[in-house]
Amino acid sequence: MVGHIAEWDADLELLGQIADELEHQVAPCPTTRPMLIAWLVEWTRSLDALSEIRREMPRLPHVLKSANS
Repeated sequence: MVGHIAEWDADLELLGQIADELEHQVAPCPTTRPMLIAWLVEWTRSLDALSEIRREMPRLPHVLKSANS
């Protein structure tokens, strides 16, 4: 159980970094921070997609940037 919580915490930290970079590269989010994180979770849909974004940071996928604008 503790391992899963640590993984979720790391995933949320990464989502926060992606959200920061997205707001930096595109525009400030017009909604709340939790809503932006929830949108990113929905958009990525898998840990593989999240890992791919992590490897490419600070460059974000064009489709992610265009989906948020």
